[in-house]
Amino acid sequence: MKKPFIALLLFCVTFCAVAETQRFAVVNLERVFKEYYKSKIAEDAIKQQAEIYRTYLVKQNSQLIQLRREAEKLKNDTQNAALSETDRAKVGADAVIKAREVVAKEAELQLYAAERTKTMREIERVKREEIMTDIYKEVDRRSTAEGFNFVFDSSGKTLNEQPLVLRFPASCDLTDAVIRELNRAKSVPEEKKATVPGKK
Repeated sequence: MKKPFIALLLFCVTFCAVAETQRFAVVNLERVFKEYYKSKIAEDAIKQQAEIYRTYLVKQNSQLIQLRREAEKLKNDTQNAALSETDRAKVGADAVIKAREVVAKEAELQLYAAERTKTMREIERVKREEIMTDIYKEVDRRSTAEGFNFVFDSSGKTLNEQPLVLRFPASCDLTDAVIRELNRAKSVPEEKKATVPGKK
């Protein structure tokens, strides 16, 4: 019984000794991501691209609605007793063609929507990875410079939606410093000076 106890005691002593030499820090990655200026640029670009896709879909959907109306009218005309049998046969043939156009347009729109959704997800993934790469580099640089061995994400949640990091001193929080450094490279566009014709 003594050996396991001694081994456990030695482990605790060793762990405590090692722990004293380690330094821990936290970074709120969710906040850093939101406040990094490149995130806003990426968000605007994604919204702009999504609006282009939406505008196209609205236009194509209007065409589909018109095709459906034409197909419905032709279908009704095939039952019009005022038309001759020859005319109804011709209308029937036109109705079949129009119905096929409707089906083709529906398939086209479904494929376009699926492809665009996939494309948008890929764009978002790439943009996010680019931004997170910048963030990770700065976190690594700062934690190394300040001698922190471990850095935890204070915005992380457990399976029970509880904070992963419950308590930490403000001196270990690198969030503000990381945000400042990332946004330091933000270029402020110079205001265009109004020029008077004939004068320099």
